[in-house]
Amino acid sequence: MFRALTETDLEFMGVRLMPGYKDPYYKRPITKGEIGCFMSHYRIWAKTTYEGLDEVLVLEDDARFEPYFRFKLQMVLNELRRLKVSWDLVYIGRKSLNDNNESRLENSKLLVRPGYSYWTLGYLLSGRGAKKLLNANPLKKLLPVDEFLPIMFNQHPQAEWLEQFDERNLIALSASPLLIYPIRYTSDDGYVSDTEDSVTVQVARDEPSTDRKEIKEDL
Repeated sequence: MFRALTETDLEFMGVRLMPGYKDPYYKRPITKGEIGCFMSHYRIWAKTTYEGLDEVLVLEDDARFEPYFRFKLQMVLNELRRLKVSWDLVYIGRKSLNDNNESRLENSKLLVRPGYSYWTLGYLLSGRGAKKLLNANPLKKLLPVDEFLPIMFNQHPQAEWLEQFDERNLIALSASPLLIYPIRYTSDDGYVSDTEDSVTVQVARDEPSTDRKEIKEDL
């Protein structure tokens, strides 16, 4: 469904792309796959808030679990409770792009404060964290979700993107070592990415989809 979206369809749904966004590595606009990925995460944040959930575990479908994943995840949860640390989001799978900007939590062997990170393979999210993400109103200046999250905990290198969001107070942590990794990397045989390999979205004057009701219900 997301591959069929036009810019006009996005406007109908109240979605606005961040002006001037270019992928930091590929220097291209956002793709339809990245929009679909963001909307999937957004729906989880909204459901978490609507149902009043205290904590949720968010996993993407290309995650590869480390051995003894459940045991290790429970150890991370126990560590959070033992330290009585305040948190909104805890990565359990990501790609750190600035290890030198990360520090281990005091008295912790399993948690660090993350710097700028790629990927949203998996993370724990608190109810308060979900509200913070929604309150940022990201659908009005949408960019890929793995760029949005570092913005929200004020660790993104693009200052002009940071300035788009006034409240950047998400309390983020990360498991270290990580608990999940991608099933395949870009250099592996058989690697396919629905986000990176889909077509980009440009500001266009295309006619909107005729089945708008279906689009709104799917979101």
